[in-house]
Amino acid sequence: MSAFLFVAGLTRSQVRPSRSKYEAAETYQTWDACESGIIYGGELEDAQKQFEATCLLSPEGEKPVETVIKRLVGAQIIEQLLTESGSRPVDWPGIAREVSDEVSATPVDDFKQGYWVDVSQALPPGKLSADIDALQRDLPEDIRSGLNWSAEKQFLFLVTVLSPPPAPVYIDDVLAAEEVEAAEEEEGNEDGEEVERPGLEENIAALPQMRDKEAAAIVLARNSVVAAWLWRKFAADAPLAQNEIQVLPVCVPVPVGMKD
Repeated sequence: MSAFLFVAGLTRSQVRPSRSKYEAAETYQTWDACESGIIYGGELEDAQKQFEATCLLSPEGEKPVETVIKRLVGAQIIEQLLTESGSRPVDWPGIAREVSDEVSATPVDDFKQGYWVDVSQALPPGKLSADIDALQRDLPEDIRSGLNWSAEKQFLFLVTVLSPPPAPVYIDDVLAAEEVEAAEEEEGNEDGEEVERPGLEENIAALPQMRDKEAAAIVLARNSVVAAWLWRKFAADAPLAQNEIQVLPVCVPVPVGMKD
């Protein structure tokens, strides 16, 4: 069953109570945000349309939120659930129920799950421990001691495989691009049309979540480092073996055609 991960960089605007006593009681405020979603059970085009529609939804009211999708990245999720005992087909309805139950349950301390670990640094490409016990021994003490190593406690993780970073931009290229942009803006203004080129705030645009992605996988493991190790082991002989990866919590998967 096909499934896709999408991540959107959004700019939202709304009339809200002012945050300053020197302004009017209400002001038009704009902020950037990042949203992700997993859509399963359909084709890419339908899944993307559904995710975009979800991002643009706004609660009804006198002051609705206006949303503009500035950047959208995505990847197909492999059809195998990677576990410490092997891989098996992903049961998407089952994953959705499990994640929903976790979301609705009393919050727990997720420190030992290890989302704080930079897995690309802790587990670089080409360095693959023989097994989980060896992996535990190979980690620095400050990382090893903060993670859950009990096989009785297993968590769902989302491993994303990042595309290579963009090539460095040189000053001559920047100046040339600025000249072209200035000329286009001047031409647009001559036609009486407003030229708008808003972008995402740098802190949002720079998030690893907003990087282009090659693939993604759902992994069941005792901590994020083991999840990354399982992916490295699974992809050892694949073209993506050397790519940077990121390990994130799994958001609630939604089937194609589901209406909010």
